[in-house]
Amino acid sequence: MNKIIKIFVIFTIIVNVINGLAFPKHDELESTLDGSGSFPAQWFTQTLDHFNFQNNQTFQQKYYVNDQYYNYQNGGPIILYINGEGPVSSPPYSSDDAVVIYAQALNCMIVTLEHRFYGESSPFSELTVENLQYLSHQQALEDLATFIVSYQNQLKNAGHIVTIGGSYSGALSAWFRIKYPHITVGSIASSGVVHAILDFTAFDSYLTVAGGPECTSALQAVTAAVEKEYFAGSSNQQHIKQILQAEELTEIGDFFYWLADSMAEGLQYGYYDELCYPLIDAINAGTTGIDLITLYSNYTINTWGKVLGTPDEYSTAWQQNITYDPSKSADRAWWYQTCSSLGWFQAAPSQNSIRSSMVNMTYFQTHCEQLFGEGIWPNVNAVNLQYGGDQSNPLLNAAGSNILFTSGFSDPWTQASILKSNYPDVEPSIMTTCRKCGHCVDLRGCPGGCDLPNNLDQVRSYSLKLIATWLNINN
Repeated sequence: MNKIIKIFVIFTIIVNVINGLAFPKHDELESTLDGSGSFPAQWFTQTLDHFNFQNNQTFQQKYYVNDQYYNYQNGGPIILYINGEGPVSSPPYSSDDAVVIYAQALNCMIVTLEHRFYGESSPFSELTVENLQYLSHQQALEDLATFIVSYQNQLKNAGHIVTIGGSYSGALSAWFRIKYPHITVGSIASSGVVHAILDFTAFDSYLTVAGGPECTSALQAVTAAVEKEYFAGSSNQQHIKQILQAEELTEIGDFFYWLADSMAEGLQYGYYDELCYPLIDAINAGTTGIDLITLYSNYTINTWGKVLGTPDEYSTAWQQNITYDPSKSADRAWWYQTCSSLGWFQAAPSQNSIRSSMVNMTYFQTHCEQLFGEGIWPNVNAVNLQYGGDQSNPLLNAAGSNILFTSGFSDPWTQASILKSNYPDVEPSIMTTCRKCGHCVDLRGCPGGCDLPNNLDQVRSYSLKLIATWLNINN
């Protein structure tokens, strides 16, 4: 999940110029020109520990504003676009971005706050376990509330606030509405993973649905071919790692987790054509063994590697590095969040698994201990008790009015979200359907455009009308 911010940046970068007035000067807010050029990075003095009033430490938290559709004289609504597990270099500003479409239609200001411990918003120069105790979704929710109330109070005639987020930040968007219904009038939770799950085998099981029988069989064949070569001896291991350009993954669990993730992310982010079709054609032609692995490496190097990451980021050694680097430390920070509270460990299911059985709960528990020591392990029941994330739990359904859960057909993270509500006062969830309609598709669209038929425009239109209703705007 820590790749979702990278995806958002890739699909939203265009060149627009921000218009209007700068945010009024305030003793807690400072502006400086960011490297993105068009939008100034601004800084908010944030409380380090919202739950210990004897701790008066603060840190600088970065935020951005896109006010090109906002009228400062008359005021208007604010979209608080919530960021998750990665650095932020600009606010949403592409005309293809759903958040921008909504802001333009409703004359909203877009404000986006970088998540603590990511990008340039880390309170510390080292991510030791002692320092990481201040990294949690609870602290992040308090950050959002503290920041947006301060920001709103300094605007003339500021209107209502709507929160929008995707994936983990989609969960934050929903949780924010539940915890602070007096601050926000509504929430869009795109692929909002509000259900914390420890042994998340349902993730891989759903990949077989997203991939369909042919692609599932092809990916299983690749995994089997890699396993056969890997366990044939050390020279074979080194050979296939060289083919896949994954030499840095010296630990068996890290290697097979990367292999599984490269497959999963291809489906969940809409790269079905690049991932599946070459493999299906090759297998139908009788390709096996090293030749099949070599063919798969074309995808991992030329598609996955150019868009989603590098194998190095999956190594235990990479994630054990405590020195904070805005461009490299997101992996360690996100692992801490999953190991300490959220879970979502994508272990191999016992039947019809795409991923290797080496990716199991023993691997994840050992990995958490290697990174953070003994005793760091998530209590997902506590998270679900707090917010009611389980679809069978009435808390979120009953308390979560004005929350729209959106999802994509090819997204395995739907299994940790809300797909339907049994409560008449709660907004129905809505799914964007097509083969390439994956993670947060309603916000970012599909890579290269969604295949036909699809209902992306209808989902966005429904979301826009719902936001307008929450804001009491006739649209």
